[in-house]
This record gives sequence, structure tokens and C-alpha cells, in this order.
Amino acid sequence: MNGKRPVEPPAEPRTTDRFTRPLPAALVVIPGTNGTVTFVHQQKGPYAGNWLLPGGGIEPGETAEAAARREALEETGCQVESLRPVAVYEFFGRWRNGDYHLLMFAFAAAEPVTVPRGFRGDGVGRIIQARIDEIQLHSTDLQILTDAGFAAFGRDDINRALSADRITMVAHAIAGSTTMAPGRTEGGIDSCR
Repeated sequence: MNGKRPVEPPAEPRTTDRFTRPLPAALVVIPGTNGTVTFVHQQKGPYAGNWLLPGGGIEPGETAEAAARREALEETGCQVESLRPVAVYEFFGRWRNGDYHLLMFAFAAAEPVTVPRGFRGDGVGRIIQARIDEIQLHSTDLQILTDAGFAAFGRDDINRALSADRITMVAHAIAGSTTMAPGRTEGGIDSCR
């Protein structure tokens, strides 16, 4: 070597450091029986200590829908079959480790699923299936549950809750998913030109 020390790759970022840049994630609204919805008690991240819809980070090479299915299985033990896209949301906020920016792909399961008895979720505390009026919902879930058709929270109520949690939430409507060849758009025009 030419007398220079080799450059070492940067250390793996700590779990909390992953929130310092936009983090792609996916969640799924999982209906239970008798009008219930599945929630997990979050143990880590900006929303630790809250009841949330199951979800988490998208792994490299994984689609958002595949991530939603994986997270549902890991956190609740529920195998969700048919999923429909709800919307894509951006969450901006601040927590004890600094600012965060989440890019959340939300899906809803078409059929009710029951959490397997005794299942212990990965990275979460308790798992419950409850009516939405039976638990303290996280402010971001008010909009998602409304958009998914599981609730009817008003715009003012959602904005008040988000403001109280100091979260900015932007919803991006989606029409569904289409798979295209690399370098192509829906109109068939090469996107590289």
C-alpha cells in the first residue's frame, strides 16, 4: 500500500440514529372480530409507550407491502392475506434523540384476523384487539384509521391531537400499485431521457 492507512467503513448507526434521516416504514390496520382493531404497545422509537397499529421499517430490497405483512407477523403473529393500500404518510416530529422523519406506507387487511393466543410480539409489549374507543389512540393513528374506513375522526380532532403531540403529518393519497420495468413509466416513456 502507498503508506496510507486504509479507510475504514463507517460504523453501523445505532438504532436511534436511523431516525435522523427519512425512514421508510410500513404498517397495517388489522381488523379483529366484533369491530376490533389490532394494536401493539410500542417499546422503542419516537412513539415508545404508546398503543400503535403494527408496523416498522422497510428492509433493503423489500416492498412496502411485504414489510407490512412481515411486521404484522413479527409483532402480532397475524398472517394477513389480502391487503389494500390506504395512503402514504410523512410524520415529522422531535423526540428525546432529536428530530425524526418517517415515511409510512399504510395498508389495511381485508379480512378479520385473531391474534394467536399467548403470542409474544417482536420488539413490542402487549398486543390487543380492541374497539377504537376502548384505548388511548396515538394521534397519527386517528388519521390512518379514518382514511382506512375504520373510524370517522373529524379534521379538527385529528389536528388537535397531532398538535398536542407536536407532530406534523402529511397524507399522500395513492391509487394502488403498478409494477413497471426499470426505466419505464406508466405512459411507456423512458424516464432516463
